[in-house]
Amino acid sequence: MNRYNPFDEIEQFLGRTPFDVDRAWGRDLRTADVDVAEYDDEFVVVADLPGYDREQIDVRATDGRLTITAERAETTRDGEADGDSAAGETARYLRRERRRESITRTVDLPSSVVEDEASATYRHGVLTVTLPKETDDDADGHRIDVE
Repeated sequence: MNRYNPFDEIEQFLGRTPFDVDRAWGRDLRTADVDVAEYDDEFVVVADLPGYDREQIDVRATDGRLTITAERAETTRDGEADGDSAAGETARYLRRERRRESITRTVDLPSSVVEDEASATYRHGVLTVTLPKETDDDADGHRIDVE
């Protein structure tokens, strides 16, 4: 027996548009909010990724899709710190938690782009990806370095 999901009806009603993005409805709701703008000669995708370091972000353009992935790990500790205390005893953890957070967002682009000329910048928690439009298809894909 399948459970009723109201989002299925919404997706059927709206249909797919050229700017469809993959979201994990009903699963992990941690996704990056994105804006997609089309100009005469390029697409610009802006994604909010607060709290990530540049090295934790991976951006790829392949087959008319832009995929943004960001991953980080954090540790929270209560009680005494690591190592020896002032009395020469080793500290015991009363609580130590680890959290791993990952965000993946894929955006379908409405036309082909020059993947080799794409660029990305990351400033103040905002990722901006610029993808020049192309007339020929390049099926190899290209990793985009984040500056």
